[in-house]
Amino acid sequence: MELLKESQHSFIQNEIWMLTFGAAFQRANIYNKTASEEQRGYFKTMTRGFIENVVIDSYKTGKVSDEQHVENIKGISEYSSNFSEIFQEGKINFGIAQKILNLYLKYMWSLGHIQEPPHFPIDRIIQSKLIGHTRQLGIKPIALKPWTQFNDEKHYLEVINSARDLILNNVSFAKHSLAELELLLFDRR
Repeated sequence: MELLKESQHSFIQNEIWMLTFGAAFQRANIYNKTASEEQRGYFKTMTRGFIENVVIDSYKTGKVSDEQHVENIKGISEYSSNFSEIFQEGKINFGIAQKILNLYLKYMWSLGHIQEPPHFPIDRIIQSKLIGHTRQLGIKPIALKPWTQFNDEKHYLEVINSARDLILNNVSFAKHSLAELELLLFDRR
């Protein structure tokens, strides 16, 4: 029975990582034309190991501050510079790193494997939804920016703070966290 549970866990983790990397890289156009599938696969395997063995522990044991979470995202971006030869810019940027970490955390939290993450994956869909909801409340909306082009945390934190404003000013979301808000607003279409 233990072997079956290990196989189930391995299967789910592989699926989660496939979805995570697929979502983070789908429109990013980050690889050099010379980057082979083998090099890309090695980068993904090593980055998965880095996140599972170095980054994730703090999310299992308790609340992670905004500052620490942003540092973890930066750490993933910096870690990717170890594979600079495969990337057009020498590493993945902040926007892609946040999508990798935040989406992985969302999956792990939804499965009950970690504490609730401090933030949520930022993409065009969530930015658009936040813009619509904040406009309805008369709150100045954020600008819609391509998440694949976030080079630092500036716009990322504007999106997070816009979500906090929505929670504070909309009774429908008043008792929800950032991660819960994103689940409520999330729509695949």
